[in-house]
Amino acid sequence: FRGHGSPIFSVCFSPDRTRVLTGSGDATAKLWDADTGKLIHTLTGHDDALSGVAFSKDSKRVLTGSVDRTAKVWNADTGKVVRTLHGHSSAV
Repeated sequence: FRGHGSPIFSVCFSPDRTRVLTGSGDATAKLWDADTGKLIHTLTGHDDALSGVAFSKDSKRVLTGSVDRTAKVWNADTGKVVRTLHGHSSAV
C-alpha cells in the first residue's frame, strides 16, 4: 500500500476482511482493497496528522482521530464525511 506522503501511524482491517484503512501524518486516511491493494478512497478533511483509525462492526463506517482535536465518521462506500466530532482539548 503506497500513496501516503508521510508515515502511517494507524492501520486496521475491516471486520469483513475486504478492506484496509490507513491513517497518516499527511492528515489523510486511505481505504484500500485488501485483496488487490487498490486504493478505493482517500479521506481528506483533517487539519493535522491522523493518530487512529477504526471500522464499525458492519464495515459501513470508518472513524478517524486526529491531532487536530477532532474525530470524523465517514461513509466507507462513498468516502464522504458523515459527521465531525468536536470538543477534545488535545489530540484524539
